[in-house]
Formats: sequence, C-alpha cells, structure tokens
Amino acid sequence: MEIICLDTNVLIAHKRAKKNDKDKTFLYQLTLESYRFAISIITVYELLRGDNTNEDLYWKAMFSNMTILPFDFNCAEQAAKTYKELKQKGQLIETEDLLIGATALQHNLKLATGNVKHFERIKSLVLLRDTT
Repeated sequence: MEIICLDTNVLIAHKRAKKNDKDKTFLYQLTLESYRFAISIITVYELLRGDNTNEDLYWKAMFSNMTILPFDFNCAEQAAKTYKELKQKGQLIETEDLLIGATALQHNLKLATGNVKHFERIKSLVLLRDTT
C-alpha cells in the first residue's frame, strides 16, 4: 500500500465539508485508492495553531491514524535549495508550503494537494491533484 503525504488544505476541506458531502472530498476519494496517509509536522503546526480546543481534539484524533513526518536537517537542506531556486525565478511560495513540499520530497512521497498552483513550482515534487 502506497504512502502519500497530505497537504494541509486537503484535511481542512474535508473537515469543513458538510456531513452529507464528506464523500465528495478529495480526502475521501484518496481513501478509495487505498493509500496510507502521512503528514508533515508542519501540517500539524498549521492545524493546531488556532485557539479552538474542540478543533484540536478533532485534529489529534485524525493524526493518530497517520504517519507524522519529521522536519529534520535533510528536509531543511531540501527546503533551502528549493527556496533558492524559486527565489531566482521570482516564484516564491509561502514558507509553510515550501517546508511541506520539501518534507514530501525528502521522504520520496507524492503530495496530495488542492493547491497545485504553488506546489507545481517545486521541481521533482510529484503531485496528486484534487479533481473533485
């Protein structure tokens, strides 16, 4: 079973979907493909930085079913390399996206995202696109 990395926006879109529409989300569609899910520790940060305790409990329960990928020296080195490439082209993206992309690259994982516009700028990153 292939492991893929989920971008933060995939999880948020699923949470925000109405109960009757959960089966229309990109996350749900990915479950039908029998992928195993991983997320970057950066995604954990993005989702837990709010001030809603109930929402934190929701995310922590969701995280318990996923592999959480660390952001280590190799990821930082990959992020710095990518940053320099994008800066030279005048195509910088948000720091969190850069770190998530570098984490997926460093762990040799495809990244599932609804934010193709930013992530497609990262050379060698394989994307799974939201077609829902």
